[in-house]
Amino acid sequence: MANHYPSLLSSLIQQCRYEIDVDKQFELLQKINSLLPKTSRLRTPSLITDDYIRTALDRIDEYLLDKKRILLNRKLDVMYDTVT
Repeated sequence: MANHYPSLLSSLIQQCRYEIDVDKQFELLQKINSLLPKTSRLRTPSLITDDYIRTALDRIDEYLLDKKRILLNRKLDVMYDTVT
């Protein structure tokens, strides 16, 4: 995943959360999902509700947070290795 994707995804997630129209929310969710790595994409159920969209956005937020933690830990490990 490129470095600009987390900020783009976060921005799209916020936009999707504030969208009132469920159809537009779903379009945004599909766009967000398509930007994720194939192994991390969510499966879309046949019935889409606003509750599903909120849950899906929460899962993607968690995924992004985990990625940020991994990157930070790697950076801290590198910094620690260079100090010792």
